[in-house]
Amino acid sequence: MRFEPFLLEDWLIECLGASIDLDHSGAPDPSGEGFSPSVDESDLSEFEAEDRLYKAISSAYKVRRSRIALTFGAQSANYAFFDSCFSRKDRAMVEAPTYAPMRACAHALFSSCTSVPRPRADGYRLDMSSLEKGLRKGAKVLSLTNLHNPSARMLDDDDMKAILEASSSKGALVLVDEVYREMCHSRPPKAAFQLGENGVTTNGLSKLWGLGKLRAGWLIGPEEVAKKVNETRLYSSWHLPTRSMALAVEALKRREWFRQRVLAIAHRNLPVIRDWAVGEKRVRITDPQGCLHLLVHLPEGVDDESFARKLLRKHGTAVCPGRYFGEEGSVRITYSCWAEQLETGLGQMSDVLDGL
Repeated sequence: MRFEPFLLEDWLIECLGASIDLDHSGAPDPSGEGFSPSVDESDLSEFEAEDRLYKAISSAYKVRRSRIALTFGAQSANYAFFDSCFSRKDRAMVEAPTYAPMRACAHALFSSCTSVPRPRADGYRLDMSSLEKGLRKGAKVLSLTNLHNPSARMLDDDDMKAILEASSSKGALVLVDEVYREMCHSRPPKAAFQLGENGVTTNGLSKLWGLGKLRAGWLIGPEEVAKKVNETRLYSSWHLPTRSMALAVEALKRREWFRQRVLAIAHRNLPVIRDWAVGEKRVRITDPQGCLHLLVHLPEGVDDESFARKLLRKHGTAVCPGRYFGEEGSVRITYSCWAEQLETGLGQMSDVLDGL
């Protein structure tokens, strides 16, 4: 088993210390904005803390405990699902473009992994003909993100039902990383596990909550899947930290507060980007349906990595090259900062375009 180089992580390290960060996706840390719960976990055993977290997830998502697996974040859940529920000889499919670890894990853990396009020209909807072709060839699993990373576009309930039904007819599971789902700017789509018995949802406290440092996540799916993922986690890394679990319980109780916080940031900052894009005729944006990030499509022939590096070197402003997701010629920008910083960063992007 061999993983491809983690270029996205290398880029994030390279951007440490950037004066304006339009790179890291997700909501900012909420500790200074009304979420500073007083949690004393000293008297809790790992088993008691885990029991409380199971109950909190079960209550929040209206699902039986037996369908939940606890993990060290959504990314850990995705890996454990691939590793515990399939043979190396199985065939897999993964959307393209997508978050780099989704692609890398599938390619490393399966002998055959094919891409299912989500074309920009079709609003990043999944190409159903490619999905059906992969299913006919015997694929056992499809890997998706919803909301889509990097485009922030949504697969609505009808789209997801069609994907789940097509996959179910061939006995395939559908893994959906949903760390951005509840950051939808309108009513969020339903979770995959709610729409089909072969739907497997992964989530965690990194994006909507801005609490990625807790490394707390979960998987919700069929009971046999949850059981295998829980066993894998116990054998590989044992229990989550007690304090992380205790804080995760408090965060889940305030899920709607976190969602409204994200919507307020989007309401404040999205108009800034849209106004800039109207005046900056050299670029196009994919209008997001949620999240706190979007794709900016650069002029034809402009290399996204070179553009991002020039922006960082000249102005100290960080954006993420789209090639790290498989979307060359674009950059993903995050708009979770203050509006003044966002305006400055966008102006600096125009300045770099002037010099090309």
